[in-house]
Amino acid sequence: MAPQQVQWGTITLHLDNEAFRKGFLDARRWYFLDIYGEKGRAPEEPERATTLHSKDVLRLIAVPDEQGRYHLGVEAREDVAEYLGSLVGYLGGPLAPDEAKQHRKKQAQQDDLRKTVTV
Repeated sequence: MAPQQVQWGTITLHLDNEAFRKGFLDARRWYFLDIYGEKGRAPEEPERATTLHSKDVLRLIAVPDEQGRYHLGVEAREDVAEYLGSLVGYLGGPLAPDEAKQHRKKQAQQDDLRKTVTV
């Protein structure tokens, strides 16, 4: 697959590492699902559209222990690029107003389609 690129504020981020690209795109999708929902499912974390806590960010790449300290899991050591891509992708969601519009438009189209389908 050809590398993708994303407008990142005033620069273009080239997604030219497969693992980073996968993590980035997956997390970007999760961000929009969290705040907008999908396929009739209500958003799980709509407040993330305006407020994101550090514990939410940390959970993208680390696992808390019993004392509340965060550690990279075994999987993270196997593919750090994917975990870092997830972090950047999720945090980049708010920087992508055009993607948010596209996601909301797609949601509205799916909702309209569900309303017209009769069982």
